[in-house]
Amino acid sequence: MLQKKTNTSKPNADGTHNSWADKVRVTDSSTRFTLEPLSRQPLGCNLKVTEAMLLDNSAQWNRCMIGFFPGFCMPFHVVNSIASRAWRSYGLENVTTTANGFMIFRFKIEDELHIVLEKGPWMFGGKNIILQQWHPRFQFDKNKITTLPVWTRLHGLPFPLWSKQGLSLAASMVGRPLSCDELTYNCTRLEYARFCVEVDATLPFVHSFEIESPLSVEPLTVTVDYEWKPSRCEQCHVFGHCCPTPTEDKGKGKTHVDSPASPTQLQPEPQLTSSTPLANTHIAPHPPADKPFNITPPFNPHMSYTPTPNLILL
Repeated sequence: MLQKKTNTSKPNADGTHNSWADKVRVTDSSTRFTLEPLSRQPLGCNLKVTEAMLLDNSAQWNRCMIGFFPGFCMPFHVVNSIASRAWRSYGLENVTTTANGFMIFRFKIEDELHIVLEKGPWMFGGKNIILQQWHPRFQFDKNKITTLPVWTRLHGLPFPLWSKQGLSLAASMVGRPLSCDELTYNCTRLEYARFCVEVDATLPFVHSFEIESPLSVEPLTVTVDYEWKPSRCEQCHVFGHCCPTPTEDKGKGKTHVDSPASPTQLQPEPQLTSSTPLANTHIAPHPPADKPFNITPPFNPHMSYTPTPNLILL
């Protein structure tokens, strides 16, 4: 038979007993962070936040870099270990993660974050990681990432277009122009022009285009190579996955399902071992990412260059 519990707590000097709130109240000021005593908001209403409030503490988040792996989820301890090895010398303070798979890399100062972005694109354990500086309008939703920055190489570009205006115009045939590398801007490597452009998931990848000009009677053909091509879903119009697409076989009347496309790489991955020094990994430029994924950053011609992505092994 259950017995009724009695209050065995000792009364105070005035004969009253402490409430449950009194018992669990934190009294150590070193572990207590007092909030503003605001009135409760009306029940059922939406919380309205002003832009000034969103920007009030943006200084501590401006030195944070957001990263994610398109179509892949890497364990946090692996990401933390690789990032610490690669970026500790650039002022990386800590690495945290969100519930939906985004990684937050916090740096000591914002300038060091920009250095890391400019030395990209980066690969963790053979997987491409998309990096972006945090901004107040960033949405932590992979299903809403409809644009991504990718590096491309344009072959056959006429020399008169090797200017800032001409390069920007040529890059706009592939995507939104973001930046080019230093060798392209200074015209010191003429085999191809190398651009970083923003590609849209609602549009197909451009592999060639023609140029009409008074320079020639026939149009000039420019071919486009992608150093890294993310998987693109034609049904959802987002990057990071590819839904199976049924296709009709007219000869046999059967329906086949195309296997999802995986990201492609222009050059094969170098076969490195776990003993390979971190300094021997490869580096290539990445555009400054002080804008959202769907907003074009300013043209930046001053970019360092080496041919292949930075590959960090596990």
